Amino acid sequence: MYRIDSVVVSAYRTNCYALTNEGGTIIVDPGDQASFLQQWTQDLDVVGIVLTHCHCDHIGAVNELVAQHGCWVACGAADVAGTRDLHLSGFDVEGIDYVVDHVDRPLKEGDVIEWGSDRLEVIDTPGHTQGHICLIDRANSILFSGDMLFAGTIGRTDFPGGDRALMASSCAKLAEVNQDLRVLPGHGPATTLAAEKAQLTHWARVLCPREVAQDTARSDELRLP
Repeated sequence: MYRIDSVVVSAYRTNCYALTNEGGTIIVDPGDQASFLQQWTQDLDVVGIVLTHCHCDHIGAVNELVAQHGCWVACGAADVAGTRDLHLSGFDVEGIDYVVDHVDRPLKEGDVIEWGSDRLEVIDTPGHTQGHICLIDRANSILFSGDMLFAGTIGRTDFPGGDRALMASSCAKLAEVNQDLRVLPGHGPATTLAAEKAQLTHWARVLCPREVAQDTARSDELRLP
């Protein structure tokens, strides 16, 4: 089992994770504060970076960490273009000209990331972005959910590339996972899949195109990053 270290970065309070075992360290969502993350990881053997999606608050320190560690970069195949598109990443809104120089490993459903004795399975969970992914460690019952699922709510779908119907399908997919998982999200506190099953089932229903206009009572829950 790898060691999990985490730190909160950026004005958006993004959770950045470092997963370390005998094979090195994988960084999940290095979103901002590049110099700080370089210092935070200086004693780690960083072998790879995994991005759950292409938004600026999850990719903003990638190039600097690659320059420091010479590691590979992976993200969902449908979000590779977004890492180089200022509009899709949201860097245009921030007034920052930042693109990820290179993605080495475009990921898709069923791909497995292996390092040391551990493995993470890729699950396509579009909706927040077109290529959003979650990472499941079935052996240790952990889900890295990015901005798809939070404690008590789900990710927004009103950014460029967001899609309510796709989010509905992703909610249904996670609701059907037959294993209780510890959920480590992109923002906010950890939770469990069991604790979030009811809301996933709810959103899978109300985000369907023909029903979404009828359900506004909980629309405020879509306001997290």
